Amino acid sequence: MSKANMEIYDPCKIEENVRNLKDEFNKSKLSPFDFFKVQYKNCFNKKEKQQLKQFCKSIKYPVFYKLICDDTANYKNFLQPETVDWIITDPPYSKKYLHLYKTLGDLGDYALKPDGVVIVMVGQSYLPQVINLLSESLNYVWTMSYLTPGGQSPFLWQIKCNTFWKPLLIFAKNKYTGASFGDVIKTSPNNNDKNYHYWGQSVEGFDLIMKKFVFSGQTVLDPFVGGGASAVAALTNNCSFIGVDISQEFINKTEERIKQIRE
Repeated sequence: MSKANMEIYDPCKIEENVRNLKDEFNKSKLSPFDFFKVQYKNCFNKKEKQQLKQFCKSIKYPVFYKLICDDTANYKNFLQPETVDWIITDPPYSKKYLHLYKTLGDLGDYALKPDGVVIVMVGQSYLPQVINLLSESLNYVWTMSYLTPGGQSPFLWQIKCNTFWKPLLIFAKNKYTGASFGDVIKTSPNNNDKNYHYWGQSVEGFDLIMKKFVFSGQTVLDPFVGGGASAVAALTNNCSFIGVDISQEFINKTEERIKQIRE
């Protein structure tokens, strides 16, 4: 590493670097993520990349939310093509719901922007089938480990396994162009929030995903929104959010949770 690159990260110059990034962003008239992609090419080392990522994620950008009570299979009735940056969701895991992953893949191909990405929590019992169904419409990127420590982790009697993690599958519409990432997420012990939905995930878990991948101002879609944890995490991270659920009861619960954080 050159002396010049080391001097950029002298603590006395960090504030100046942020001001320079802010000036460049204001001139660019780009979204935070598009600005990140342009500037990333000019970064010389890991620290520069980290600083750029932190800056782009901290930008305050106008956001919206929309909640829809409908069957996700009807997505063409309420979504426009190529309008979503991320699909981040937690569908049901049992065998009778495997068809939903085919729908999810088709939805991603339709609604995601060209550089859009799907991140989906899945169980392990039918993992090969899920990957195959999603691969019909999308491109496999990676499998992350979502750690859920604590005594409340499920015991799978059919294979005699007490599981403390689940796969997070990452699929891209085309090629993954986002920020670099580590492939492990770990929630606090026993933080599987079932207060709003019997299959609910914690806000903490979705928040960790958002912070790792999503940029301020981007649009996140959860087509199986359930109790609304993904909505809270997205809006808290200054992202626009679209939530879909077949149950009006859970759409109402999500609406209430959003109102609480926006008061």
